[in-house]
Amino acid sequence: MFVKDFLWLLFKENLLINWVYRHLLGSVFPVLQQQVPACDLSNKDTYKTTKLKKPMFSVTGYTSGTTNQPMTVYRSVKSILLEEYMVKTFLALHRVQLKAKIAVLRGDMIKASTDNTPPFWRFAPFTGRVFFSSFHLSPENVPAYLQQLSKEKPDIIMAYPSSITFLAKQAKLLGWVPDWPFSGVFTSSETFTPENQQICREVFGKVFDHYGQAERVAALQQCAFGHYHVREDYSVVEFVDDEHGTKIVGTNAHNSAMPLRRYDTGDYVEGLNKLGNCPCGNHSPYVTRILGRDDDYLILTDGRHIGRMDVAFKGVEGLLECQLVQTDGKTLEVHFVTQPGYSNSQLEQDLAAVLQQRLGDNLQLKFIQQLSIARTKAGKFRSVIRLNVGNSSVSN
Repeated sequence: MFVKDFLWLLFKENLLINWVYRHLLGSVFPVLQQQVPACDLSNKDTYKTTKLKKPMFSVTGYTSGTTNQPMTVYRSVKSILLEEYMVKTFLALHRVQLKAKIAVLRGDMIKASTDNTPPFWRFAPFTGRVFFSSFHLSPENVPAYLQQLSKEKPDIIMAYPSSITFLAKQAKLLGWVPDWPFSGVFTSSETFTPENQQICREVFGKVFDHYGQAERVAALQQCAFGHYHVREDYSVVEFVDDEHGTKIVGTNAHNSAMPLRRYDTGDYVEGLNKLGNCPCGNHSPYVTRILGRDDDYLILTDGRHIGRMDVAFKGVEGLLECQLVQTDGKTLEVHFVTQPGYSNSQLEQDLAAVLQQRLGDNLQLKFIQQLSIARTKAGKFRSVIRLNVGNSSVSN
């Protein structure tokens, strides 16, 4: 943690680096031409089943998307710089100061999930960031979170939508709001419904969501009016209609380590405006809502809500697909599909280990091997489903 935070300060989070990203890198990433030669949409399954050789001077990442199906992706140095440029300029657009104090609520493992005593946060000594646990959020623990936020007084919070929504709902019940100058909440990595965004705005004021994916073929960011604008300096984005609606298709131009052409993200949108006549002044195309990233959460026996479970499966070898089904308050069914040539028993052990790391012994795990995981009526994959627990719906 100590070394990682120092490197973060050195290369990503200091005044000079922030200024360079905000003011000098624009010429490196110009607006791309909105024309791509016609071709068939990239086949995701090809990339997920083919053993690609890692290019030199690249970084390896993983994606499971909404299928919990790990996919190895490679990122060039330029692609890594571009991703950071997207974040820095997004913050600058919404007038976040260069050296902002940041609280993070994005799934970091702060302590064992079985340890239910504060603190549920840790400090990064060089960058000054405060990392809060997403795995200890419960009605009983929320007052400690809010008290620490009031003590730290961060300028912004970077969070998963599911985590910040749970915190906001509990804060409303307690009548808590930030009592210091607060620039806003910045979210990504999950679907953030308009209803949940409104709940968060009632507590935190400003909320801005970023849409992207590990394949890095499209980026859309919210303006002050809640519209998701296409970042035309990131990639070439198309909106393709099919029987289920309008989906995002992207072509990256800055990732030589893994070029993807007309890649089908599988994510659908609503309210497409290709003219981009938004009152915010941004003239790029925008959508009013992003669909296809719905990921339910689990409710533990002590009341904690655990979302963004797909990250638990990154790097698990032999896993083709995985779906978590909470059938009641105590039982979690783990539906999984094994890749050919891998041991089912070993895969069960590996899955049990990563799940217990995040959930502790709160839920009884029941493993069910399947040939394939059923999709919804709209052809979507639900990575987490709750049955008769809370208010989960499985009809979409």
